[in-house]
Amino acid sequence: MPDRQCLQGVLYVLHTGIDWEDLSQKLGFRSAMTCWRRIKRSINAGVFDDLHRILLAQLNAATRSTGPGR
Repeated sequence: MPDRQCLQGVLYVLHTGIDWEDLSQKLGFRSAMTCWRRIKRSINAGVFDDLHRILLAQLNAATRSTGPGR
């Protein structure tokens, strides 16, 4: 399954609050288990921790450059 389709499945589950088992093929997501395994693998690999650090650093840099008195 393409990574984009897995990410869309994960985001759909997070947005709607449905159970993984309810992520159906009728919605265009081939395998809820595949989506779940991919997100679990990404979490275990630290992908989201890295992403969080990068985004936070960019936000802090943007805040410093547009902060008070500038």
